[in-house]
Amino acid sequence: MKKSLFYLFMLMAVAAMPLTSCEKDPQKDEEHDSKSDSDLTEVTAYNSLSWLQGALVVVNEKGEIIRRVYGEPLDESQPDVLSAPVGSYATAEKIFLSWVAPGKTATKVDGGYDYNLTDAEGKAQGSVSFRSVEDGGRVIARMTVAEGTELAEVSEVNFIDSKLWPENAAPWETVKEGDVLHTWDGILTWEDGFFIKTGRVAYYTLQGNTDGKVGIQVHLCPDENDSNLHPKPTKYWNDAVLQYLPSEWEAQQVLDIFNNNRAAWDKMMETMASMGYNWYPQEGSGTTGNAEFIINCESDWHKASYLYCLDLDDDDSDGIKGSIRAVNVLSLYKYRYMRVKVYNPVN
Repeated sequence: MKKSLFYLFMLMAVAAMPLTSCEKDPQKDEEHDSKSDSDLTEVTAYNSLSWLQGALVVVNEKGEIIRRVYGEPLDESQPDVLSAPVGSYATAEKIFLSWVAPGKTATKVDGGYDYNLTDAEGKAQGSVSFRSVEDGGRVIARMTVAEGTELAEVSEVNFIDSKLWPENAAPWETVKEGDVLHTWDGILTWEDGFFIKTGRVAYYTLQGNTDGKVGIQVHLCPDENDSNLHPKPTKYWNDAVLQYLPSEWEAQQVLDIFNNNRAAWDKMMETMASMGYNWYPQEGSGTTGNAEFIINCESDWHKASYLYCLDLDDDDSDGIKGSIRAVNVLSLYKYRYMRVKVYNPVN
């Protein structure tokens, strides 16, 4: 997607273009005011197809699966048919509607929904349908991808009654809000060029997967005096890096909790601080001083010159919510990243 010559050309082209008033180029890392967001741009329109893609599977520039987000293939001969356990049609409906991008609409019809996919400019990208299944079998509802819709590696998603989930399939895990999971995972670092360093990574369960909710576990890049852990956006602008970061849909799950259940977010931050983790924004040389996290999305309208970030700097004192925003890849400010794990609802 970003070949070396194309990368160089785009950097030169963007650097030569004057920035608009809402896209100011910052001058120095240490002058970054996380409240002013001088290098961030409001996202006013989303791409339906990329949003849905990131809710199911993350793919590389060749359309090959890097990791699964939601659902799994139960039949090896049909790897593009995904299945996920749910306790009811209402849970399946709620999950499907979360796959509808902000500002887009799924039309309610008899037995379900029709969802016409469009890009940020409103251009058609195909469609999917969601229907209840009432044949007495194990499938409660189904999402079907219309022919010609370029949703990579997914043609259908079956929501299966959790009581009838196949015994030979991978079991779903129960996660409880407040639990901390320590696991060996990849730590992103830009020391001597980007690479993944395996280490002991802490994930906090921000939302349990009971009561029809998906489970959400989060790891925040520590804001430490080490720029190899949180570099400038140009360092993130690479498919090898972005594939590890949360998709728009995953980021939205975190954002919803941050905006609507601030007590849960605050408890996470306090808990991790008590365990010695620098998840709060820090002050000092080499730190970012912010809670702005690059996610796995490139701006539709600015093409490769902008990345999306999850802006969670607000302290809730002024009533302003967190948001997903676009950051100029030429910004001189440092940005953090987060890792997200999603778990099927258990009922």
